[in-house]
Amino acid sequence: MRLEKNHIPLYQQFIHRVHAGLQLLDEESRQEVVRFVVDRQHRSGGFMDRGEQPDLYYSLFGFWLASALELRPELEHLKEFVRERKEETNPVDRFALMLLQQAFFEKKEGRLQFFRELLKNVHPVNFSYQLFLFLLVFDARYGKKGWLYFFVRLLLRWYQPPVGAPCSLLAALTVARGEVGLPSQKMQQQLLAYFKEDIGFRAFEQVETGDMLSMGVSLFALQKTGFDLRLIAPTCFDFIQQNFDRGAFLSGDGDLTRDLEYTFYGLLALGSLADD
Repeated sequence: MRLEKNHIPLYQQFIHRVHAGLQLLDEESRQEVVRFVVDRQHRSGGFMDRGEQPDLYYSLFGFWLASALELRPELEHLKEFVRERKEETNPVDRFALMLLQQAFFEKKEGRLQFFRELLKNVHPVNFSYQLFLFLLVFDARYGKKGWLYFFVRLLLRWYQPPVGAPCSLLAALTVARGEVGLPSQKMQQQLLAYFKEDIGFRAFEQVETGDMLSMGVSLFALQKTGFDLRLIAPTCFDFIQQNFDRGAFLSGDGDLTRDLEYTFYGLLALGSLADD
């Protein structure tokens, strides 16, 4: 199955937005980001989690960041780490590995095997994360062609997020609807309910603190589906700036740990606010 010639996979759009975010930093800050990303790579080639161990999930964020920074030696080292990995039982790791294999090796199972992978849910996992990673893998492999695209479009037409769903799920659905050509304005307004002036985007409507994950995925979803971000940009810029720390972005909810995941979300948020 060939993808449409003008189809740019979502994971590559992430890299583009992160690169755009880097361009809004001054040179000293960009070099701090480079040093931070390089320092987070394990000698095995994988990128490290908060426990300083190589981890597939964190390696996915490391891949996006290293690609945006054009860190070719680090990407080659990561490629060898991915080449040696076998099937994973944890669904988040499984989808992370599938996406990395697709990016490095264009590895594809058949359609039936792909959906079998989706349904292997050995460990309980955050549904919005699993949906997010599934959409990325599906988009990278199949784009907008074939019966799978039609099937996903049909599902999204009728699916309604549950009451009290996290912001990240609304953002994933907003992007997904836009990708399959469904109207996204209603979902945009639902997503904006998580935004609060002087706070930013929150994981849940009832909480009073913003967080960088919600900020990054929400701004990406809104920008991608054509929403005018100018009215909310000042609050978002302030939140992003306040949470930059020596080449990394913090979570924004009081956790002072510097890691690759929130650094990715911070640059994704910044890049989504950048003028093309």
